[in-house]
Amino acid sequence: MVNKVFIIATSFLVLHLILAGFFELIDDEAYYNFWSTSISLGYYDHPPMVAWWIYLGKFIFGSTTLGVRFFPVLSFFFVSLLVGRIAFLVSGNKNVVLSVLLFNITMPIMGLGFISTPDAPLLLFWTSALWAILEGLYRNNSWFLLLVGVFLALSVMSKYNALFFILGLFVWCVSTREGRETLRSPFIWLGAFLGGVLLSPHLLWNYKNSWLGLEKQFSRLLNETTGFSFFYEFLISIIIFSTPLLCFFAIAGLFKPHKYRKLLLWIYLPSLIYFLNHSFTERIQGNWIIIFFPWLAIMAAIGLQHAHALWRKLTIFTGLFFSISILFLGLSPQYVIFSGDNPFNQMKGWQSVENKLLSHIDSANWVAVSEYSMIGRLTWLSGSSRKIWAINEPMRYHFRSEFPSDLCSTPGILIEKFYGGDDKTELVDSGKDPDVYLDRNIGDTKLMSYKIRNFSKLIESPYC
Repeated sequence: MVNKVFIIATSFLVLHLILAGFFELIDDEAYYNFWSTSISLGYYDHPPMVAWWIYLGKFIFGSTTLGVRFFPVLSFFFVSLLVGRIAFLVSGNKNVVLSVLLFNITMPIMGLGFISTPDAPLLLFWTSALWAILEGLYRNNSWFLLLVGVFLALSVMSKYNALFFILGLFVWCVSTREGRETLRSPFIWLGAFLGGVLLSPHLLWNYKNSWLGLEKQFSRLLNETTGFSFFYEFLISIIIFSTPLLCFFAIAGLFKPHKYRKLLLWIYLPSLIYFLNHSFTERIQGNWIIIFFPWLAIMAAIGLQHAHALWRKLTIFTGLFFSISILFLGLSPQYVIFSGDNPFNQMKGWQSVENKLLSHIDSANWVAVSEYSMIGRLTWLSGSSRKIWAINEPMRYHFRSEFPSDLCSTPGILIEKFYGGDDKTELVDSGKDPDVYLDRNIGDTKLMSYKIRNFSKLIESPYC
């Protein structure tokens, strides 16, 4: 059994390492790579863990796509092993191998298993915290409760969604007999203390920066309701991402008695309620719900436990077929299957425009950008952020040195994504030369256009 789990986890590790080294970064990865050029205790969009991981990966493999992605890829390998152990703790030997396989063939794990985002460390440390508390209960060993606090602190340092784990754990502790017994152990309080110590530098960073990171994420709670369209889309996405059969048997597994059922429900329920509520205000991205898939895989294995062997084979086959098909079609270097500025397309076509962009960057005094995706992308392509400066949203860039004031009146170029339509740019003057437009293509298909404007000074910028 252990050998089978290790073989499955290693097989997907090898697949994701190959993909990590072969395909270009998506925009968000390039942005997080930009973070890693100036290590900080916090950033505007997310806590710092992903930037630290990228920094360490590049220390080993250099400024390569594999360097940026190495530790996130490795984290999915360890999550696979943790899923196997949790499946054993919850329901014994019979569901371990199937749980690990089902976890790896779901679309988010297959597709995000080689991408460097904050969701990778969040998933690792979230699943590690769940394993630690289950292991402690299973062994009746309170020492594991120390690890719960440590892993939860590391989860929060990865993404603030981990606070919902803490909320769910608290509700389980006060609402169940087993939970109240856990609260009597001094080790859980010592674990909470250790977690607080680990979190304190990041909390201090937030305090010194006017709670910048926490304000960004929790301001989402104040978004205006937009209707039911994203709510229905969210429900459908769970079915599609997990694949229909796996989702069906996961729901069936929820209603079957198994060990630690209440604990698992409370760990995941607050996050599920939050996303259901948040879907009334904006679209829920597929990577946001990645934390649910270890749970869904284990529940599906429990749901399939007494089903005919044919259903297990069909669930595995359909999961593999859909996930591999989407991955193959999306990553195809010669064709564009999914239109729009999506992560699949962001990895393609750079050979058609990279040299032209670099030529403009090299010849300019400095380069201005107006969106975070471009400062990340241009820094990645050029290998340096020295000449590249954002001229708006200063809260995003607290981690780098102060904007040079002399650039306000220094001629430069502005590089922006161009979606068509209104061509007016108010951040800089029009300059003497006409705007230049560069297209990133695959064959005859345009993936994205970039507008390059020469200007003599900034007009509207919080820096000037």
